[in-house]
Amino acid sequence: MREKIDLFLPCEDIEVAQSALLELHDNKTVQHINLLVSADFAAHHQVPDGCTFVVIDRLESSNTVESIAENTDADYVMICTKTTPIRWGLYALERFLRTADDTGAVMVYSDYYSLIKEDKEAAKVGGKEEKDGAEVLEAKADGAETHKLKAEQEAKTGKLIKHPVIDYQSGSLRDDFDFGSLWFIKAQALRDFIAQQDRADYQYAGLYDLRLYLSRVGEIFHLNEFLYTEDELDNRKSGEKQFDYVNPRNREVQIEMEKACTQHLNKVGALIDTSFYRQPDFGEQEFFYEASVIIPVFNREKTIADAVKSALSQKANFKFNVIVVNNHSTDRTGEILDEIAREMEARNDKQAGRLVQIVPVRNDLGIGGCWNVAINSEYCGKFAVQLDSDDLYSSPKTLQKIVDAFHNQKAAMMIGSYRMCDFDLNTLPPGLIDHKEWTEENGCNNALRINGLGAPRAFFTPLVRQIQFPNTSYGEDYALGLAFSRRYRIGRIYDELYLCRRWGGNSDAALSIEKVNANNLYKDRLRTMELKARQQMLQGKADIMEDSSISRFFNRQLERWEDARHRYRDLKHVESQTLSDLLKLQWNPARIVSTGAKIDKKTLDERPCFLCEKNRPKVQMSKQIDERFYLLVNPFPILPVHFTIPARKHQPQAIFKNYGEMHRFLSLHSELMVFYNGPKCGASAPDHLHFQAGTSGILPLQNNWQRLSRNITDIICLNDEEKIAAIRDYTVPAFVIISKSEESNEMLFKRLYSAMPQRGDETEPMMNIVAWRKGDETISIVIPREKHRPEAYFAKGDAQIMVSPGALDMSGLIITPREEDFRKLTEEKAEAILKECGISSEKMESIIHKLKAAKEAEESTITTSTLYNNGKQPDVSVGIVSGQKIHFSLNKPYLAKGEVVTGEQEVEFSEGGVLWNGNQYSSLTFHPQSCDASFSLSDVTIGVNFHWERKETQTFLGTLHFVVESDKICAINELPVEKYLESVISSEMSATSSLELLKAHAVISRSWLLAQMKKRRDVAKSGNNFFSFVKKDDMLIRWYDREDHTIFDVCADDHCQRYQGITKETSPHVAEAIRQTKGQILMDGEEICDARFSKCCGGITEEFQYCWENTPKSYLSAVRDIALGIKPEGLKSSMNAEGLKDARDTENLKDARNTEGLKDGDTENLKGSKALMDSEYRLPDLTQEKEADRWIRSNPPAFCNTTDRKVLSEVLNDYDQETADFYRWKVTLTQEKLQQLLEEKLKMNFGCILDMKAVERGTSGRISKLQIIGTEKTFTIGKELEIRRALSDSHLYSSAFVVDKFDLDENQVPQRFELIGAGWGHGVGLCQIGAAVMGNEGYSYDDILLRYYQGAEIKKIYK
Repeated sequence: MREKIDLFLPCEDIEVAQSALLELHDNKTVQHINLLVSADFAAHHQVPDGCTFVVIDRLESSNTVESIAENTDADYVMICTKTTPIRWGLYALERFLRTADDTGAVMVYSDYYSLIKEDKEAAKVGGKEEKDGAEVLEAKADGAETHKLKAEQEAKTGKLIKHPVIDYQSGSLRDDFDFGSLWFIKAQALRDFIAQQDRADYQYAGLYDLRLYLSRVGEIFHLNEFLYTEDELDNRKSGEKQFDYVNPRNREVQIEMEKACTQHLNKVGALIDTSFYRQPDFGEQEFFYEASVIIPVFNREKTIADAVKSALSQKANFKFNVIVVNNHSTDRTGEILDEIAREMEARNDKQAGRLVQIVPVRNDLGIGGCWNVAINSEYCGKFAVQLDSDDLYSSPKTLQKIVDAFHNQKAAMMIGSYRMCDFDLNTLPPGLIDHKEWTEENGCNNALRINGLGAPRAFFTPLVRQIQFPNTSYGEDYALGLAFSRRYRIGRIYDELYLCRRWGGNSDAALSIEKVNANNLYKDRLRTMELKARQQMLQGKADIMEDSSISRFFNRQLERWEDARHRYRDLKHVESQTLSDLLKLQWNPARIVSTGAKIDKKTLDERPCFLCEKNRPKVQMSKQIDERFYLLVNPFPILPVHFTIPARKHQPQAIFKNYGEMHRFLSLHSELMVFYNGPKCGASAPDHLHFQAGTSGILPLQNNWQRLSRNITDIICLNDEEKIAAIRDYTVPAFVIISKSEESNEMLFKRLYSAMPQRGDETEPMMNIVAWRKGDETISIVIPREKHRPEAYFAKGDAQIMVSPGALDMSGLIITPREEDFRKLTEEKAEAILKECGISSEKMESIIHKLKAAKEAEESTITTSTLYNNGKQPDVSVGIVSGQKIHFSLNKPYLAKGEVVTGEQEVEFSEGGVLWNGNQYSSLTFHPQSCDASFSLSDVTIGVNFHWERKETQTFLGTLHFVVESDKICAINELPVEKYLESVISSEMSATSSLELLKAHAVISRSWLLAQMKKRRDVAKSGNNFFSFVKKDDMLIRWYDREDHTIFDVCADDHCQRYQGITKETSPHVAEAIRQTKGQILMDGEEICDARFSKCCGGITEEFQYCWENTPKSYLSAVRDIALGIKPEGLKSSMNAEGLKDARDTENLKDARNTEGLKDGDTENLKGSKALMDSEYRLPDLTQEKEADRWIRSNPPAFCNTTDRKVLSEVLNDYDQETADFYRWKVTLTQEKLQQLLEEKLKMNFGCILDMKAVERGTSGRISKLQIIGTEKTFTIGKELEIRRALSDSHLYSSAFVVDKFDLDENQVPQRFELIGAGWGHGVGLCQIGAAVMGNEGYSYDDILLRYYQGAEIKKIYK
């Protein structure tokens, strides 16, 4: 154990340091003693013997931590983190060292002694100040005199007290966590911390950042021994210290602490993204009172009247009450409350009856338990608002402000601001506590670092009923705040609302160290629980308590309605039996009401409608779904959760105009299934329009859907995924509608409805419908019916079987109210009943025939001018990555093969299929179960074959699809086009780009994408009848295009458009550009423009046929990249001044251009500008070698000829900006390197390269055919991308270049080639850098687009 430790001790006083150093020099465990000092201190003091000065800026900074790491080579470091004198305990360092070595901890800390020195004027004798000499005389007894002398000694030297500290846990995130002064750290962990690539630098949070890191990589161990003594330099009381984090003077420190904590939460997978917050539904339950003030109380006879009157005096435009939970007070508290109530009644106060006193039945409740009693009582209003029994509201408007803020901020919890004061309302330090450190984006994360959230607190009652307070009297409110902030917004009011009164009976201003530790330990435990809960939630693990407004509504209804509660309890015990995979029986006596119901007109007219509001039991709650429908708990359940959804207006059961309600309901409540019984197909109230909904995953039809869906016959398809199909393997003939949008769902249903037979005496075709959500799809099963009830229902005696099939029965769950029917039904009899009520196979085929005929008739009327996807936004499939194995993580729940999964996953290519979880599939799809569900793919390659190529883990929204391609698995992301574009534009462009540039890019990216999608579908129908290359003995002309992609629309890399999912955050600027141009594309007549674009055209854009197939596109013609006229404000500075040479007469300028409106300075700047001369606007013929040579070697003006870093940053990502020269560039290739490239890329041996000649150039000067002349072979290659790949390890900037030869040897073989080039990329269509300059020059997005795409039109094809 010799020389294992390097010490780092702060030093502000050499004399103080010397006393501590004496014993350290002789300690055998110490290797070096380093004194942490300021530069000024080091300059004016001599270094003590055996020590080293380490100059630091401040003790808490990252620079200091880095200096410590650089100055240690020991196994461990001991850092003193306070500038306080330390007195070492006996063998203290040895004990630290042994503990660290035995436990393997990365950090050890211990309990300690505090030496507290009191101010002279506050010196106490016997605990009281000496007031006069008489008191001294009274202390003459020996014991008293000894006590006095001891007290006087303590006043001089200080009082030594034990200072235990608490155990560290994962929730110990407070930056003021008390480790004591000494941190004993494993040196390698310290070095690893410094080596982090993403480590931030802090001025104040360096030590905090270090210990958070240590907690991630190992154990921080608490040694419960008092190993040293430190002087206590902060003698403030605990009640003052606790508010340091809200002191505005400490704001700069707190900002850094918050940043460090946020990064830590991100690294441990507990960072909440508030953009995914849920929004509370304030209408989810009905309340008599809008708000209730909640006052838990025990023995507060001195203050309770003030608190209650403060609450009752509130002025509000809504009903409120005051609920006081009297926790068995033994003083006059209860009597005072009774007196207040009697006084209100005696004077006929309008508030009479609004004061509710509840005495709990239990005797073991803390403050949290009292809150639970109040919020769960029938008296509680929609919002529960805090008022402690010691405190007051600041004004009569407090309650109104809080409730208004709930609605305005759409928050589930509100927190106001309070002022500390004494009993006479005089302000106490620190005064107003407003918690302005809270931010909308990160307050919920920073809440894990701080010890309180503020007051008064108010809660949306249904949510707080669900979460419940912990039954404690400390930290219960903080626990609720953390739980709320996990999923819901916490609103803030920064005005003073509340007076927190400190007085002798309630003061926690001076707590003992034991009490402070107990409080901190508990709050750390709350933070630990919350941290783990957030990790679980972000990993997609379901909460034990379903967090939805509909489940809270259901639970509350059962609490209030005893009959319904008993029936749901009885349902758990009903007998059931499984007849087959597709048939189950349930013996449910309570359903005799529905099964035996008469539905003839006379009966219906005579009985009151039980679905109308006026006839429903008073205890039955209702929840408004929308302006047309309510939600009720069904009091006669079949399902564990069973709802009825009646129309608000009494009207006959009819589906045609109301089918969309099923889709809308499932969109809101995807965890349920919804069903419809036609007027004579199971509806017990056919005179009142209604649906029903309930627990999903119980019906045999739904449970077997994965198997049944493998054998369905498509009848009508809107696209690859939305369709009507016939189900072939079910008990009765049925149809399925698979849709992704409400519009598609309704459109397909109406087609099916129109094809179904309707009898003359019926109001609609007979049918049952059952629907549920599967990922982003809605599955609707439509079961046509022939009969209302089977013949056996009407039979007499033993032949009778009392089964009246509705949607659930037809879906395989047959309800039998009578036991004898339950006992005698067999699989064959049950199947026969369903088949009797369903339609025949012949009628099924007739419906299919009508559907197809109607579709064919419709298609014959569609003209070629019909735009893409019938006016709806399409989905795009994007190929992300392929490989033998693909590792990925589902960050939220996904559905795959009927199983809800989350977390780490892996698929593997095996025997021509996809192997997952031990099962092999031809393909595999993971459907998101929420709109914010995302997945992360490992080792995604970006920049394939480019100089910035690298692998990343990337995260995506939407559906994940795995298919087999050749001998690999390909991962495909499916998502809406506009969502895809958000990522593309964010990846391709900078958020600082002008809005017009972003809008232009959104339109071309959308146009190009839809053109490729259409092309892939056309190829899939007709086949690919052309080759993307021409090969001869002496020539290979090849181009690269989308026909490479046959199993998806586009790839995620630069080969198509750079797509990174949500890995890179979409800026509001980009989102706005996409929103403003939604559905807009470029059209050439009836054709979607193939809107190509590249980084830099080099001065002239290229024509399509020189880069791809020989089919010229009129809108992709050569365009000179410069303005054809001068705008009134003159040219700005974005264009490169180097292009404005060769001064000519300003008069020529005036003749050539209208300079009206130009200022003198503008005209002066334009004098002689070659860029503005008519001769420079002509389009040179760069297909001619001489013209191309002159053009490429010159530096003509152009929009894209710029070095403006701001403009370039709008287009070029960080790794793109590594390329400094792109408008004109030069590349040098040695003979050896050129031979190596050509042999590697073309697989040919040319011998020594003699020359490279352009055989054909395009209109931008880009070579489309290049002849390579060697001593062994001459060969021609093309087109431009093939040339660029052949002459570079990755890609040459462009194929617009000329060749210079140097250093010819004796055989006239050049030893060096220089390629002088122009532009970056293929140059076809929009020039990104040129467009960026135009955007900065004030051009609108349509000006930009129609300049680069000559003759095209901008059209909107979907909304």
